[in-house]
Amino acid sequence: MFEKPPKFQTALIAGLVIGGVSGIPGISIINCCCCAGIVLGGVLAMYLYTKEFVPEMPPVEATDALVLGMLAGMVGAFSATIIESMIRLIFGNVGSEYVVQLVDQIVHRLEESGSLTSDMAEQLRRQVEESLEQPISFFSVMTSLFVSLFIYPIFAMLGALIGYSFFRPKQPVGTPPPPAP
Repeated sequence: MFEKPPKFQTALIAGLVIGGVSGIPGISIINCCCCAGIVLGGVLAMYLYTKEFVPEMPPVEATDALVLGMLAGMVGAFSATIIESMIRLIFGNVGSEYVVQLVDQIVHRLEESGSLTSDMAEQLRRQVEESLEQPISFFSVMTSLFVSLFIYPIFAMLGALIGYSFFRPKQPVGTPPPPAP
């Protein structure tokens, strides 16, 4: 009987995809929808992992998905932090212009509907612009990495479990489960 394939290479590939989706401005907007980019990275990890299986190997289990998702999420957190920091160092905060325009549109609509006074709207715009003008620092990068190391593995594990439910080999109906080792 063969052993299961190693998980690290698959986690590395999926983690780099997670990092790219999360670290590149504009593309990272995908994560605004319940961390969709990270969840899809977990699904990708499970898809790639199940493709390495042959019938002689033990079946893929939910614990494999959890471990794979955790590893992919950790790699994704590191790679996203590195990519985002490098882009900010080289090009500046390029995503800030998009965020300022988006906030300006939202505030304008709230102001038109009467939900915000013009003073409150102007103060909100100023606060958003000031927060986005903060320079990159070692502390901000480490804070971002710490938060990412907590959030990314959770959502990548969720994605890997979703991928597990889709991509695991299905047993025919009426077939008894394989004997426990």
